[in-house]
Amino acid sequence: MIDTRKEIERHLSAPRGLNVSGISHAANMLTMQFGSLRQVTNFKGAVKQVGEWALHIQCNWQVERTGEIIATQNALSGTDEEAHRAAEQLDELLVKHGLTIVEDVLANESGGVILSMSEGLRVTITPAGIPDEEDWRFFAPAFDAQHFVIEGGKIDPYSFS
Repeated sequence: MIDTRKEIERHLSAPRGLNVSGISHAANMLTMQFGSLRQVTNFKGAVKQVGEWALHIQCNWQVERTGEIIATQNALSGTDEEAHRAAEQLDELLVKHGLTIVEDVLANESGGVILSMSEGLRVTITPAGIPDEEDWRFFAPAFDAQHFVIEGGKIDPYSFS
């Protein structure tokens, strides 16, 4: 039997000690980059900057600093302009303000994660637990490698194939 908490912590140990190097969004999905940025060309031929690791969050999340909530998934739920502005504000806080380093990762059996970072910051991810709906994924974007995916609050079995 798979120990969900241990598998999540094992996979998400990769960005421990790395900086948050980019924050963006695609519709209402928060995207986070970790580690050194590099250029890649996507399937549409567009060149973009990606980190060594990426975390794409499509479920409930919040960013806190010393217990104060700074942003939640609702920040990306408005118009495109509002979502873009919210992502820029998070990028300013986590990337441009200075190095924000991932210090620790805690997970639970429901696919939830807490990324503890420097400066008293943390990102809490809370899956909705809806079957067949992706909650979040973690992967190395510069390589055609397997993605670690939480869907419906559980590890997607394809994460191990």
